[in-house]
Amino acid sequence: MGNRMTGGPVLCMTGSIVTGCFVSRLVSVEAEILRARGCDVSVVELDTLDLPVFHERLEGEGLPAAVLALKGLIRHANVIVIGAPELNGDMTSVLKNAIDWASRQGVEEVHRGESFAGARGALITASKHAHAGLRAAMNLRVTLASLGVTVLPEQVSVPRAPERFRDGHLEDAGVLSDLNTLADSVSLSAASSRAPFHQMTWADDAAPIQGRRPAQ
Repeated sequence: MGNRMTGGPVLCMTGSIVTGCFVSRLVSVEAEILRARGCDVSVVELDTLDLPVFHERLEGEGLPAAVLALKGLIRHANVIVIGAPELNGDMTSVLKNAIDWASRQGVEEVHRGESFAGARGALITASKHAHAGLRAAMNLRVTLASLGVTVLPEQVSVPRAPERFRDGHLEDAGVLSDLNTLADSVSLSAASSRAPFHQMTWADDAAPIQGRRPAQ
């Protein structure tokens, strides 16, 4: 299955707080694997967007241009591959802040979270410690589920990440195999369009998109 060509739009984004962090490197490798499978891949390092800290007061002044650009990338993707570095046992503030901004309702959107709704998600984490960033991944899964994203069960979490690289390049065959396995699922999912409904846990009823109503 590793050489299967499928295709479809994929967004790879990383919430790094360290230039050249190991998670960003892993996501870059995953992006190249996905391109080789025929996927239309966009890559964004969220820290380069210089987003302000989310506040409804700022939202009331209009969504910043960087937020609108990010929302556009997210809406275009059938699958969102998220590199989630860990800080203090959780995802980084850069990543959470970007998700909070991108979840806000745009002028042409009917519902909050519409940028994410119906997409699939895939997670990549790493740490120099043995826990491999799993705590960040656990909390990120909850956040994405609340926005109607179906997170794939396959996940790459790399412990003791500095040992997997040499001169900045990934040289661990096991990690590379895990990234290829994840790419199999991502590329297959990317070939299918998004699910037609929001699945937001805070909603009283599933919010319809694409002009359809949920079954009663």
